[in-house]
Amino acid sequence: MPKTTAQEKDFPAWSETQNYGISHLKVGAEVEHHFHDCHEYWIIISGEGDAISEGKPYHLGPGDMLLTKAGDYHSLKVTKEMVAVYYYGVMPEHGRWGHLHDGEDLPWDQHLAALKAKA
Repeated sequence: MPKTTAQEKDFPAWSETQNYGISHLKVGAEVEHHFHDCHEYWIIISGEGDAISEGKPYHLGPGDMLLTKAGDYHSLKVTKEMVAVYYYGVMPEHGRWGHLHDGEDLPWDQHLAALKAKA
């Protein structure tokens, strides 16, 4: 299968990408502080923003890539209208999709322990 779409998200089993999309973000837009159960990558096509990842600040602009490993908290504030491509790496078994938040969602190791306790 050589093609899929952001809506279909029909990836072959061998694919190392399991979700992607194109974000169009206005000045002042904020992506809240969150984490994922898989690695996430952002490639900035145009615009600028200030990100926090692994507790460190990064200024992002065209051609930059923000690489965030699974479980690391990150956020973004757009300072110049932005177009960015994002994609997720391989989601582990029992992984959760979407933005996960401290105080609402368990960290990965605790999530797995809770699943094992239920089994």
